[in-house]
Amino acid sequence: MQTATRFGPREALLLATLAGFWGFSFLFIEVALRAVAPLWIVSARVTIGAAVLLTVLAARRVRLPRGWSLWRHLVVLGVLNNAVPWTAVAWAQQSLPSGLTALLMALVPLSTLLVSVTVGLEQITSLRLIGLAVSLGGVALIVLEGVEDIGRIIAMATVMAATLLYATGTVYAKRHVSGRIPALSLAAGQVSATAVLLVPFSLLVAPLPTAGELNVAIVGSLVALGALGTGFAFLLFYTLVERVGATNATMVTYLVPVIAVIAGIVVLGEELGTRVLVGGAVVVAGIWVTQRGLPRSAEEAFTRAPR
Repeated sequence: MQTATRFGPREALLLATLAGFWGFSFLFIEVALRAVAPLWIVSARVTIGAAVLLTVLAARRVRLPRGWSLWRHLVVLGVLNNAVPWTAVAWAQQSLPSGLTALLMALVPLSTLLVSVTVGLEQITSLRLIGLAVSLGGVALIVLEGVEDIGRIIAMATVMAATLLYATGTVYAKRHVSGRIPALSLAAGQVSATAVLLVPFSLLVAPLPTAGELNVAIVGSLVALGALGTGFAFLLFYTLVERVGATNATMVTYLVPVIAVIAGIVVLGEELGTRVLVGGAVVVAGIWVTQRGLPRSAEEAFTRAPR
């Protein structure tokens, strides 16, 4: 398929839909936390998401990855990009509004740049240094809002640590997986491996919610998080990459936190201070500067996006 260089109406619709799926994911987590432990939220997410992706692969007659060596890498990626960061984010949202969490998750591209520069995969430039300084200034504004609340600070630090795990996963994928298998097959294998690992672990360490604790909103949020925020979102993302290229597809990075903030305010009645909102805008502006001309591959683009 020939990659388009401009967004047409269909591509714009795909981008908006994908941003909605990932933006509302933070809201879905917030609702599910009313009765479901973070580990089980992520277990449900990857199980439902894997079911959707495997169904798509079967319909397209695309095979899952083969070979133990490749699956070993997918397990590592599942831990770095799904199991640990998603659980950390869900845990942090017990103390943070969904919109604030999404603003902090917008740091994923910045964390990816820092890790890539550290291991020698990318070079720092004056433009990127400016973007880095701007983003860090935005983070400082966000952190200063409620700085006296230690629990809130720990939760924010946890979300930022999760972005570093995404970044580490990007570097790992680029070195060991990128280009070896189709992107959608990689996503399906990675999410499936995560489900196989995480569900038994959750049974051992996390309490299951009782039937009386669950309601339509909570169950619906879990299903939507897995089916829309994971399974169909991955499919939309790689479809968008095929149509407009990996670099253009990462425009979703700037839309996700905006949608998440609006959804949190309108649906959940969240209140975010002016300093947080300004800080979030500054973070996104800094990321826009550091991402000029990046990334080039679908795998790298995907791991740079907050979700």
